[in-house]
Amino acid sequence: MTKPLRTLAKRCKRLTPLLAAPAALLLIQGKAKAVLTYNIFESSGNVIVQTSGNLNLTGATSAPNNSCGTNGGISSGIAGICTGPNTNSLGYEITGPSIFNGTVSVSPASSVTGIQTILSGAINKFYIDPTYASNASIVSGATFNGTTLATLGFTTTGLIGTWSLTGTSETIQVIIGAPAVPGPLPLLGAGAAFGWSRRLRNRIAAPLITPPQA
Repeated sequence: MTKPLRTLAKRCKRLTPLLAAPAALLLIQGKAKAVLTYNIFESSGNVIVQTSGNLNLTGATSAPNNSCGTNGGISSGIAGICTGPNTNSLGYEITGPSIFNGTVSVSPASSVTGIQTILSGAINKFYIDPTYASNASIVSGATFNGTTLATLGFTTTGLIGTWSLTGTSETIQVIIGAPAVPGPLPLLGAGAAFGWSRRLRNRIAAPLITPPQA
């Protein structure tokens, strides 16, 4: 092996861990457990409850069916949130906080969207529309017109509670604040790294051309 080629090979070996990092990160993210998030935030003079995520209900401990009794609502005293239209929903056991921080007690919502979901920390239950299929995206929301988080009685922002779905590794969380918008940089960075590594491997595999000797 010529000296220039040996030098290039050594540099490639030192860079291998750096190239592998983005791929490992993507694999880890793909295996992450499912999380259902309730984001409660202000928008255009209203307070919105928006769900995002999904749940795998396989192995979850069932509970008797129930309904919210109203189209949307929030109650700090029972760690309760209802989104979507009122309907008889499937129940599951959860563990977590029994109250929220604040003095919120409001129902019904001005409008609701999607399927019904109910979080009730005080009785350790989560309910969801019987049409929901495990791992599907959960679309559900509630809007309270003409109010603010402070007016409703919320006193903090950020994560205010996390619950575990009994019998599974799934979690449910409530965050005061708008949903974060994921950026494309991690994925683009990984793609660029893979492309660069491929070009580097091709360069190493190519024959080393030396000028003709006089």
